[in-house]
Amino acid sequence: MKKGIKGLALALSMSMLLTACGGGSKSNDKASTDNASNSTVTESNGSSEKATKEIKWDAKSLPVKGEGDPIEGGTLQYAIVADSPIKGIFDENLYQDANDYYVIGLCNGGNLYDADESFRLVSSDRLEINWDDENNKVEFKLNPDLKWSDGEPVTSKDLEYSYYVVGSPDYTGIRYDGTEHGRIIGMEDYHAGKTDKIEGITTPDDQTMVIQFSKLTPATHWGSGLQPSLMPYHYLKDIPIGDLEESDEIRIKPLSAGPYYISNYVQGEKIELTANPYYYKGKPSIDTINMEVVPQSNILSAIKAHKYDMVSTVPSKSVEEFKQVPGYNMEGVGDFYYSYLGFELGHFDKEKGEVTVNPDAKMADVNLRKAMGYALDQEAVAKQFYQGNNQLAKSVVLPVFGEFYDPSIKGYTYDPDKANQLLDEAGYKDVDGDGMREDKDGKPLEIHLAMMEGGDTQEPLSQYYLQSWADVGLNVTLATGRLIEFNSFYDKLEAEDPEIDVFVAAWRVGTNPNPKESYGNSAAFNMSRYTSDKLQESIDRISSMEANDKDFVNKAYKDFQNIVFDEVPAIPLQWSTNWQLVNKRVLNYDAGYGNGEHINNAGDWALSADAPIEK
Repeated sequence: MKKGIKGLALALSMSMLLTACGGGSKSNDKASTDNASNSTVTESNGSSEKATKEIKWDAKSLPVKGEGDPIEGGTLQYAIVADSPIKGIFDENLYQDANDYYVIGLCNGGNLYDADESFRLVSSDRLEINWDDENNKVEFKLNPDLKWSDGEPVTSKDLEYSYYVVGSPDYTGIRYDGTEHGRIIGMEDYHAGKTDKIEGITTPDDQTMVIQFSKLTPATHWGSGLQPSLMPYHYLKDIPIGDLEESDEIRIKPLSAGPYYISNYVQGEKIELTANPYYYKGKPSIDTINMEVVPQSNILSAIKAHKYDMVSTVPSKSVEEFKQVPGYNMEGVGDFYYSYLGFELGHFDKEKGEVTVNPDAKMADVNLRKAMGYALDQEAVAKQFYQGNNQLAKSVVLPVFGEFYDPSIKGYTYDPDKANQLLDEAGYKDVDGDGMREDKDGKPLEIHLAMMEGGDTQEPLSQYYLQSWADVGLNVTLATGRLIEFNSFYDKLEAEDPEIDVFVAAWRVGTNPNPKESYGNSAAFNMSRYTSDKLQESIDRISSMEANDKDFVNKAYKDFQNIVFDEVPAIPLQWSTNWQLVNKRVLNYDAGYGNGEHINNAGDWALSADAPIEK
């Protein structure tokens, strides 16, 4: 068998060629890391590659120091790095595309809640939250100074309405959770269309909302069953809930209770945000934020020209080049993100909200899935495709969740001998001597891989993966014969396209580490469509009342990680760093996580010059 590192070197030469010619496709890859180690990796030709660096996972607060004194007003230029137009669904309960959330996040100026050191929800200056675990009740009290961008006061009806939208039988989004939302008294009947009122949600006054649960589990303290945002009831109430997602009130002219609101929108491409004069902290210092979609292939040249103050993501392959551009600060912390290899293993019934496993799926054999993981050298990918700024992802629970992460899991490290052994033992053998393995019945085995198009890394990376699997005798080809456009890729996954057997995707996870939304047996986001009694039992323990006990929940999380490693519904591939690039004229910016520490949001920022600083 060929050595995987040679296949990787070939892919890299293709990458350099594509870059030099200006060809190839564009990437949605995320960026990576910090803190270089002294180790190196040496190819067979003796060349030395950059070492993988250690990702910073402990940055609760990380102020980024700007230059100069604040000026009044000004316009901040913000680039959304994306290779497709954004979808433009500007509501936290309805959006699905992370690029839309960059707009939502700047408008909202951060989260409705604050978080403690372990990311449990705590009161903020916008919303006081009072937990009554004994009586299975949560009380919310809104800051009476909150106002919408049309001047109307924010009331408890606006918080309540988000539950009515997400729980509605006509809801078009993907955030209703039958288990967690179903713990709210009356929610199941409302969701089934049996009643038009959720019995367990009351609004005693304009600032207070109370939720009565049948059972208030520890997971609720991380947000399970709670909605993260306000929805302006007075503005949306006359629009049928099933039509909200396509309405102008969501897509073109949404209201905001945060520091900025959308004042102009060129569909999919440009968004103008204007300071909310009714913002509860006072009108923000910066008058306008101009947001523009920029392809990954163009963003470095745009930054070198100092066209933008900030970017949504720094392409990980270009981190070192971005660091060299004068006039900018760069800080990196571990991203709430991992890429993974997923497998088409079953079906999700949308009506029943159930995942069922197909025992006859092409990828049903767990040893076939494991072999595909061991055939890939993710450490070499991190070093050579991402300049050492990514890391092999060892677990689907990120190290930022220090209480729950299991450091003993080594991940699917590169071991082609083990991959070959697993395939041999599972009965996948080369019957006809052509170098490719047949299936267990001796019939041709062709595995179809779906990957997103993007930048000048995706094409050579896909070819490296195909070659690595070929090196252990697996005939893997690209589904559709090519890389797939970002939005179409996820449409195909959700539709369980029969042309797809395996796929490379990514999770941008939230601050709630509970895995039920991505691996639970009732989760629409369970893209591999896999479940098992053992896996679900571990998830149920994480969400149970016994999880109030620290030792119990820690063990439950570690059990979950080991079950994922053993049963392989997905193989984590890469962890990365969220690199944040900020022009030095931007003041009061904080790159930290905000868990247990106050960090500034967009409403606190200021500018020190009329245009981005160039040196």
